[in-house]
Amino acid sequence: MSRRASLLKLTPLVSIALLCAAMAGPLRAEDKLDKKVVELCKKVGDLYKNAKTMHTEGTFATKVDNNGEKREINVTAVFDVERPNHFSLKTVFNGDPKKGPDVISDGKKLTIYRKALQQYVQEDAPKDVRELGPQLLQVGPPMTGILFPNLLSEDPADTLMQGVNSCSYVGLDKVDGTSAHHLKFSQDQFNWEMWVAAEGKPFVLRMSRSADGDGVKMRASETYKNWTVDAPAGKDSFTFASPKGATKVDEFKEGN
Repeated sequence: MSRRASLLKLTPLVSIALLCAAMAGPLRAEDKLDKKVVELCKKVGDLYKNAKTMHTEGTFATKVDNNGEKREINVTAVFDVERPNHFSLKTVFNGDPKKGPDVISDGKKLTIYRKALQQYVQEDAPKDVRELGPQLLQVGPPMTGILFPNLLSEDPADTLMQGVNSCSYVGLDKVDGTSAHHLKFSQDQFNWEMWVAAEGKPFVLRMSRSADGDGVKMRASETYKNWTVDAPAGKDSFTFASPKGATKVDEFKEGN
């Protein structure tokens, strides 16, 4: 991932792929990659890549200190995916149900609705959910998390490992009472961690990331629960009906 993208979003997309070419000097890039971590990432990628449907509920917390000016963002989110091109992200921003973006693809139209502005934009739906990552990045990682832009790619395991300089296996940990593998990763501009369920399917239960630079410090985490794969999607999961008072626009005129 580029430094420009990470600074623009403050909470960078975690792009996680294996560097196989030998580097100059006695230590090669692959020597810094824990094989157990790489294998766990592959299992995670295979689970989500092969899922026909997905559902989960997420909680995102982002703290930014910009030269002493502090801001905290808290978002709750519900994700639903049904291949090939149905997608739904519904959010609540800082506990206010009238704020937060929703992103919905009903198979024909892709809608991004900003509740605080009461404005929405629409375009033709992608033919495949794998094309949705850029739209989620435009909405912003504090609102969407960084997991799904990676999971929706053609090869989630490869995408997760892209740009990683080193990774290590920390050990078993607990996430909301569930046993999880704790993994650490390092990239040029930021560090991040991931917790993967140690029993049953290798669901991602938590991710965290941190970045410091140019007087800006960012700390962010996202936690997921109630995962299901290959279960029938809810009847109205991918339906968007224009709310009363909402206006369709070509582009958003104000902030989030």
